[in-house]
Amino acid sequence: MRVLMAGGGTGGHLYPAIAVAQELAAKNGKIEIRFAGSRHKAEREIVERYGFKMVSISASGMPRRFSLRFVGFLFRSVVSFFEVTLLLLRWRPDVILGTGGYVSGPVVLAGWLFRIPCVLQEQNTVPGLTNRLLANIAREVHLTFAESRKYFRRKDNLRLTGNPIRKEIVKGDRESALRKFGLSLERKTILVLGGTHGAHSLNLAAIGALNKLSHRKDLQFVLQTGSQDYEWVRHSMAPYGDRVYATDYFVSIADAYCCCDLVVCRAGAMTVSEVAACGLPAVFVPYPHAVYDHQAQNARNLVEAGAAEMILDRELNADILASTIARLTSDETRLRRMSINSRSLARLDTAEKITKSLMELGHAAQRSEDNVHNH
Repeated sequence: MRVLMAGGGTGGHLYPAIAVAQELAAKNGKIEIRFAGSRHKAEREIVERYGFKMVSISASGMPRRFSLRFVGFLFRSVVSFFEVTLLLLRWRPDVILGTGGYVSGPVVLAGWLFRIPCVLQEQNTVPGLTNRLLANIAREVHLTFAESRKYFRRKDNLRLTGNPIRKEIVKGDRESALRKFGLSLERKTILVLGGTHGAHSLNLAAIGALNKLSHRKDLQFVLQTGSQDYEWVRHSMAPYGDRVYATDYFVSIADAYCCCDLVVCRAGAMTVSEVAACGLPAVFVPYPHAVYDHQAQNARNLVEAGAAEMILDRELNADILASTIARLTSDETRLRRMSINSRSLARLDTAEKITKSLMELGHAAQRSEDNVHNH
């Protein structure tokens, strides 16, 4: 059986597909898996790091405003559709998984025209435009949040399964991770996680908060800054020596999750799901320019469950962040309760459920094709 994964463009769309690919490979080593992704070098490197092959297509995101860039978007969309058509003719997948984003659009549409069964996975509370449109032609649409149902016109193909999490996310070792970061086993660790490209407002507030919390010798910080702010943050953190570890990007995010007692982060769907899977107390600072404000919606699910707190980006500053960290890290009972509530929201069998659907649809497609050939 051959399975085509489509969901590149951002890590939030790519990592769910990788999680399902891992589960497929574990279920049956004979299943062939291929990714269709964007032309970003980093995306190919991530896919290949996990041992999978990727075909790049010319798709790009749709500009939010009509301009000359829109003409380029239309041209690349047509080109990418023909690239996908060629891929489908040559490789002939039995089933397609689309995890949203601009890459999955031409792949799922072409797959539908070729009568290849297509499955979608939606990470966010408020679904993206691509998945909303493609849901009308998909065999199944797997949702993370029940609230997402109202955004889809067609209801009979919706399944509530959660976000697929990569296997290694929950398998980190605290002691070895802290040793790798040069940090102490005795202190509480605050993880400030800005995402793949970092978050300048988080970095700025974190530096200010660290200055205000310098008297708290029981605290230490791990900061993921993004490449743009890395040197500036590293220089600013120098006076704190072995109480701070900064990096531009985590190759293994499991190391960061397993060693922290509190995480301060954006509220992308995968981050929210990974935080829950690891049972971490969190302070979410949703990205303010997210389409449909979906990050705030994602965070609200954990906040209402007593697993997290939320600070809006426009309200974030050093004073607020420092006081929030100080209050939470001084209340062991509250942190423990938040951790329990967080883990209670985790769905660790999502990749398995989506894998089951893909295998059933793929095998059914194979049998149908065999019957056609036999007649």
